[in-house]
Amino acid sequence: MAWLALYRLLTVAAGPLTPLYLAARRRGGKEDAIRIEERRGRAARARPAGPLAWIHAASVGEAASMLALMDRLLAERELTILITTGTVTSAKLLASRHRLDRVIHQFVPLDVPAFVEAFLDHWRPDLALWVESEFWPNLIGATRARKIPLLLLNARMSARSFHGWRRVPGGIKPLLTSFDLCLAQDQLQAERLRQLGAKRVLSAGNLKLAAAPLPAAEPELARLSGRIAGRPLWLAASTHDNEEDIAAAAHRLLKRAHPAILTVIVPRHPARA
Repeated sequence: MAWLALYRLLTVAAGPLTPLYLAARRRGGKEDAIRIEERRGRAARARPAGPLAWIHAASVGEAASMLALMDRLLAERELTILITTGTVTSAKLLASRHRLDRVIHQFVPLDVPAFVEAFLDHWRPDLALWVESEFWPNLIGATRARKIPLLLLNARMSARSFHGWRRVPGGIKPLLTSFDLCLAQDQLQAERLRQLGAKRVLSAGNLKLAAAPLPAAEPELARLSGRIAGRPLWLAASTHDNEEDIAAAAHRLLKRAHPAILTVIVPRHPARA
């Protein structure tokens, strides 16, 4: 618990520096300038009346894995879904896929106590569904303190994170025990979560593998498919700075044996495209 107390103190102290942090991210194309106040916990619209389920998904992949679940919830329950993410691309995906009268997207607040409290004061969710391994200590702690049921969906814990947390006194147990139920991607993830202190863990399968294909402009897709038909193709997806150089070097090596090879590079952040 000592590290959680220290984390909270540091995030309180960092509060005055958040404008500089957000400004740097905005210049890099990682923030929506019009909606920057959402990152400070200030909502863009009023909370609708009635039950509200809050889903938190880190980015595009996690948000896409929740689309089918959101459709099911909306079909079977009279409720509103609030979904929070941390990336501009995920916001665009969600805006294109759902009716805005029953699904509200907000950018997740920075994990600063004042921002977290403002966010929860406004939205007052009846249920919180967190996706994969997006653990923000202040946000999780404040949600639990308000006795809001917390579920971890599609949960995973990489080998590196697992061994790292085992070396931390107290580890991640204070966060994992905040969740009433953890639904892991597979038995290995479930066992890692149990060893780290999660109370109730079930293996439910990987929701990303069950997600429907993302929408595409069919004429444009057909045109592109025709242009690359028959060519060997490989994709370097979600690349970061300098990784494109590695992909280019791999392309040059592959081209010796496969002259017609086509390399497609998709940067993690579209602003770098």
